[in-house]
Amino acid sequence: MTVIGIQRSANSKGDRVTTLHVSEEFEPYYTDRATGRSCEGKKVSTIYVGTYDCTSIEIGSEIEVYYNRAVVSSKGTFQTIKHIEVM
Repeated sequence: MTVIGIQRSANSKGDRVTTLHVSEEFEPYYTDRATGRSCEGKKVSTIYVGTYDCTSIEIGSEIEVYYNRAVVSSKGTFQTIKHIEVM
């Protein structure tokens, strides 16, 4: 996936937190013309990475994100970032 935006801010504890905005190709499931599904352009999403060190990531970087196991809390189910590899 390609980084198209990086949002940095501070949380209520004063920690620097980051959200990555990325684009990637749609999965083949969504572009199956035989079943009437099609997509044009790129799929865009945001990935909240929290306090993970993103200093080596720049706009235009190709990255691969690896997640830890899902954690269930009173606010929902979350997966923390295990590792982000810059290609």
